[in-house]
Amino acid sequence: MKRIFTITLLLISIYTLVNGKKRDSLNYLTKTDTLILNNEKVTVPRRAFIPDHTAVQYAGNIGFISIGVGYNFIRWYDMTLMFGLQNEFFGGSKESIKMIALKNTFNLYKKVRIYRDISLIPTAGLSVNWGYAKNTDSYMRIHLGPFIGSKIRYDINDDKRLRFRQAVELYFELGTLETYMRQWIKNDHINAGDVLNLAIGVRFCYK
Repeated sequence: MKRIFTITLLLISIYTLVNGKKRDSLNYLTKTDTLILNNEKVTVPRRAFIPDHTAVQYAGNIGFISIGVGYNFIRWYDMTLMFGLQNEFFGGSKESIKMIALKNTFNLYKKVRIYRDISLIPTAGLSVNWGYAKNTDSYMRIHLGPFIGSKIRYDINDDKRLRFRQAVELYFELGTLETYMRQWIKNDHINAGDVLNLAIGVRFCYK
């Protein structure tokens, strides 16, 4: 059963990469935004260095609370740099832990419209986590964190004349770390619920 679960995660990741490349091969750095100024269309180059979204997340193996900024390189893939913290105030931990994570999120399917400007988008991804704690050696290393989830997107501006759309996304992710998965596969006394972690976050999209 555990091997089937692990193989399923790998197949989902491969399908996401292959299917995503078919849907969109645009180069993010060459995109432009079309604005409406004085009832006239104006095309301006996109400033790639300005973040496309900001995020606030609870749990998810990136500390008790984390914040970050990210970029939508192509339509089916985005990357977010997260900074997490867990201490006595945030999470009730006696040890103060600072974490950095590079989250790579893939849209598994195009958005499914639920109601008007509200859509559902299934996602999966892999985060690369690095943590630091003075007295905890286990956190002073890099960890890989696969996850799967979905996000509910609300488009604030759904004007078709604009290339960019401001939106708010509420997302849920079920994930783990590669060290937890190894322990789960080797130890029959560890249940899947013991190694999985639920993350809840919100993203503010600017493009």
